[in-house]
Amino acid sequence: MNPKLILLLIIIIPLLGAFIGFILGRIKEKIRDLFNIFITGVILALVTYLYPIVSYETINLSISDIMGVGLHLKLDMFRYIFVWLTCFIWFLVTIYSTQYLVSYKNRNRYYLFFMLTLWSTIGVFISEDLINLFTFFEIMSLASYPLIIHDEDAYSHEAGQTYLIMAVTGGLVLLMGLFLLYDYTQTLRISELKVALLNIGWIKYVITSLIIFGFGVKAGMVPLHIWLPKAHPAAPAPASAILSGILLKTGIFGILITSQLIVSEDEKVAIVILILGFITMVSGGFLAMFQRNIKRILAYSSMSQMGYIIVGIGLMGILKEHKAIALYGTLYHIINHVFFKVLLFMLAGIIYMVLHELSINSIGGFGKGRKLITVMFFIGFCAIIGMPGFNGFISKNLLHHALTEAMIVYPIYWRIICESIFTLSGAFTTAYLLKIFIAVFMEDNNDADRKIKTNITNIAIFPIIILSILIIFIGIKPSFIIDILDMAVTTFNVSGGLDVKFYTLSNIKSSFVSIIIGTLIYTFFIRKVLRKEKDNKWWYENIALNWFSVERNVYSPTINFIFKISSVILKLCDEGLIHMINFINNSFASLGEIQLEFRKNIKKKVPKKVINISDIKRSSVNFDKTLVKKTINDEIDKMGYKMNSITYSIYIFAIVLAIFLVVLLGI
Repeated sequence: MNPKLILLLIIIIPLLGAFIGFILGRIKEKIRDLFNIFITGVILALVTYLYPIVSYETINLSISDIMGVGLHLKLDMFRYIFVWLTCFIWFLVTIYSTQYLVSYKNRNRYYLFFMLTLWSTIGVFISEDLINLFTFFEIMSLASYPLIIHDEDAYSHEAGQTYLIMAVTGGLVLLMGLFLLYDYTQTLRISELKVALLNIGWIKYVITSLIIFGFGVKAGMVPLHIWLPKAHPAAPAPASAILSGILLKTGIFGILITSQLIVSEDEKVAIVILILGFITMVSGGFLAMFQRNIKRILAYSSMSQMGYIIVGIGLMGILKEHKAIALYGTLYHIINHVFFKVLLFMLAGIIYMVLHELSINSIGGFGKGRKLITVMFFIGFCAIIGMPGFNGFISKNLLHHALTEAMIVYPIYWRIICESIFTLSGAFTTAYLLKIFIAVFMEDNNDADRKIKTNITNIAIFPIIILSILIIFIGIKPSFIIDILDMAVTTFNVSGGLDVKFYTLSNIKSSFVSIIIGTLIYTFFIRKVLRKEKDNKWWYENIALNWFSVERNVYSPTINFIFKISSVILKLCDEGLIHMINFINNSFASLGEIQLEFRKNIKKKVPKKVINISDIKRSSVNFDKTLVKKTINDEIDKMGYKMNSITYSIYIFAIVLAIFLVVLLGI
């Protein structure tokens, strides 16, 4: 089969499947569920079929007359990793969703937007032109919004509002960056931009900042992360799994191609990304320790893990031609995070299916006696903390080696600070995962009368078992992933063939240092400070609820201030415009009266008995004064009515822009 045809099919099938599935769901939901599993399975099979082809050549496909610039798709081994992971996870989550959503309403709506999100996410990863990428990126943001607000309660709507505001803001900033980029380079083709940006001067840093801002929102990068800890707990568990496992990677993908393929090896950009990565990594882990809702803990955990990946991207820019180990570590951790975080969110969903509750204080002791679930959660726990024998150990050690190598050229105090943050972030990960594991799977049950809402089905467990096996397999046999990465790194002008011994005494020692520190933090801080106990009942307090919040203490006051200032300015403009219109109105009225008086004087001087053409023309000025004045005033009033508010003009502009975008997308 033609590879280009398959590339086209993997972008068309989920789009058509979304609407066909919606129609089938109106007829019979069981048929729709089977159809969605079939469609995601077919897409996964097609992508898997492309592996041997993509491993030795890049597939390019261009279709003109779409979105003005044409549709330009590209699939190399680097992009293939993201596409295959997306299709694989969507297939597993679709199977899981058929069991999880049994007691939910609006299932048909959920699956429609679930499949549209799949379509747009694949589009992001295979777009070769940034305008194509931006279009899919924005569609993905809007399509995933109904997944977040699916419960339609007050909290989910609040979370959805925050998500939408951040997504739209990030999209507009990204679009501004793309406008500037095109203005200075006359191209938005990713493969051409590296050369095009060489001679545009300092403006490239403005452009890069705007683009990274737009992608950083979706990646959950500090300080643009505020939607993430709200959206994950609000969404159903399957949606949380794809939000954390896949959608965050679209932001990472954008930051990666911007910093490495567009402004490659720029140390200034790399240092900024590295600092933001460290802040994201440590703050996400720190805040996760205080949370009580499992999905909120996992949301902050995702933020922290994105920090590791962003640090890896920053290290690539600092190491420049020696960036191979940072590149391998970054891509390996992207793969690892997909597996262990989707696993943990699915397990959180299993708990919710049974109890309809996710607060540690209410579900304590749930896992006692449930050996299979306990074992699978323990696998995810060991993976994310970097325990030897599990996949997280490999990628974290690669990133740690890259950090050590990059810091050699910097003063000793910078090395100590970076090393301390890296170790402490890993310790926080151990601490908050221990909090969940011991409370849910080892503590005694607080509620003897707890009612079971739903029984766990084997179909819901199947995807979790698959992910557990993969986590152990690529942890024990890292060469399986390394061989794939050998082909992917060539996109970044790095020769494949990384030769690293992972299970050395030094690497194992480094991993256990972080784990031991995390265990101490759990024992002496979480257990002693956050955990309370009375009358043989225990609970956790969140003392961070009233701490400094970026959203509450920075964004909300700033937006309110801008709104108030804008209101005052617009009011002044509005009143000034009205006064100007009234002045023009009065001026025209006065002018009309003067002209009328002048023409009346002319009329008196014309002899009545002389009748010729010139007299006829001259007599045409003899019209009624009140009629003239009324006509002028009416026109001025109409003009004043149309222009009496600057807000009206803004609305008109917004409507025209919206129509333009609709037409553009339709084309």
